[in-house]
Amino acid sequence: MMKKYSARERVLTALNHQEPDRVPLDLGGFQSGITFIAYDNLKKELGITKESKISERNQQLAELDEEVLERFGIDTRYVFLKPSAKWIPQEKADENSVSYRDEWGTRWRKPHTSFYYDPVEFPLALATLEDIKNYPWPEFQDKSKVEGLKEKAQRWREKGFAVFTTVSGVFEQSWYLTGLERMLTAIVEEPQWVETLLDKVLEIEVGLYNNLLEEIGDYLDVIEFWEDISTQQGPLISPVLYRQLIKPRTRDLINAIKSKTKAKIAIHSCGSVSWAIEDFIGIGIEVLNPVQVSAANMDTKELKKKYGDSMSFWGGIDTQRVLPQGTPKEVEEEVKKRIDDLAPGGGYLLAPVHNIQPDVPPENIITIFEVGLKYGNYGVNRCV
Repeated sequence: MMKKYSARERVLTALNHQEPDRVPLDLGGFQSGITFIAYDNLKKELGITKESKISERNQQLAELDEEVLERFGIDTRYVFLKPSAKWIPQEKADENSVSYRDEWGTRWRKPHTSFYYDPVEFPLALATLEDIKNYPWPEFQDKSKVEGLKEKAQRWREKGFAVFTTVSGVFEQSWYLTGLERMLTAIVEEPQWVETLLDKVLEIEVGLYNNLLEEIGDYLDVIEFWEDISTQQGPLISPVLYRQLIKPRTRDLINAIKSKTKAKIAIHSCGSVSWAIEDFIGIGIEVLNPVQVSAANMDTKELKKKYGDSMSFWGGIDTQRVLPQGTPKEVEEEVKKRIDDLAPGGGYLLAPVHNIQPDVPPENIITIFEVGLKYGNYGVNRCV
């Protein structure tokens, strides 16, 4: 008889490259969530009338109800750093848009015709080395950012769920401060300036994440950081420059995190990242999210064959075409393909490639998880 696994045991068994009773399912993170509009449509389809709330402002993600997570057999639960009680967002609104300033000083704007906030004002876009030194950086030990998180994480652990959190990486947080154009130009023309900025952001992030991990590190099973380094066709910058400038700081961030928790380390990096997977493995990354299957050189069967002994894969259900434009039958075929490619021997956490967008039909969302629950059952040899 197949052992009955708790949600946490199921996730950890899979991420340890072993087969649990079924493929674990994820929904609800900042990269595997549902936009507010799509979530309201889903709840109407499910007959749930409870009012929805926003959990993440920039991507307009919904806070997921436990009723929905249980309905879909979701194995993960999330705990996130909170905004500082001292933070003043400096919100603005006019007839065309709304905007606010985040805790790092970047202004984000959402036109009324848009679904999202985008960064539009970058406080270090024209900065000198002296400006970086004198910038009003976020406070390390702001206890208001972790207030109540230990109790929440402990509650999810006691209920048997795998506890996840998500934080920012060094490179991506840095260019949010400078704008991507200044960052990419400076990587070539001002490498000392870039290194100074990256080192300062690394210092701040290590302090912030130490604060988080001192509170909930004992309860975390996976800590994911987002760090996009590719386009859909290939590297965003030269791999040589990535390895000189970004990879060493990512390694230092991972080492700092690992000193505070036994959680698995995951990276969220969209696009065509196959060129960097060996780099990821070499600096202690154990899980790759989101496995953007629509990007170049991201064939799931090949990735599993080449890296499946060293890297777990998380995501893979196409959000670019199949979920918004496909039929439920096409979604079913997509889920089965990713399970067939990535699940044998463990090492797969099933989820959409990225957040479920407003134009995804509710029936397609339901299909993902209903098929995942049934077809991902190792006990009926679906994954061999």
